[in-house]
Amino acid sequence: MRIALAFILALFFVSTNLTAQSDTMRIIDENSHSPAKATLLSLAVPGLGQAYNKKYWKIPLVYAAIGTSLYFALDQQSKFVDFKDALAKRLDDDPNTIDTKYMENFSDENLRSLIDFHRKNRDLLVVTTAIAYALNVLDAAVDAHLYNFDVSDDISGVFQPDVQFLPQQRQLVPSFKLSLKFGKNDHRRCL
Repeated sequence: MRIALAFILALFFVSTNLTAQSDTMRIIDENSHSPAKATLLSLAVPGLGQAYNKKYWKIPLVYAAIGTSLYFALDQQSKFVDFKDALAKRLDDDPNTIDTKYMENFSDENLRSLIDFHRKNRDLLVVTTAIAYALNVLDAAVDAHLYNFDVSDDISGVFQPDVQFLPQQRQLVPSFKLSLKFGKNDHRRCL
């Protein structure tokens, strides 16, 4: 009985300590924005990385890009299988299997051509779907890296004409000056 009570008390103190540590870690994590987390979320579920980055308007674009290319890839796959089955029925030498769907419309060569056409389109659309998925992950990662980037109106630049004196030639030369302003300070840096 005493051992069980000691075990329960030890478990209580360990769990209390872990809870306190996780609360401290949660406070630290809320102040930082993790690109790795955005990438992993977007890998797990397309659009979840964009939601983590609070770019909710991108989620329909992600699903439109992936969904559209996936829909057409599946459509091309079904046409490929349909034409392939029709050709197989014609060439199997079994009188019980007859291609009734395309017998009047397409010859054997037409079916072979259609099979190749739909296979190529399917493969291209599968690659397009993979590229759309990869772009979803890349967008989430880049957006997370730039999450805390300052894009306020306090960033400005002034491009103006100037005159420079060249001591070696002892003459004035027309030039341009670029002045950049960063942040709320009014310090200008010339380039």
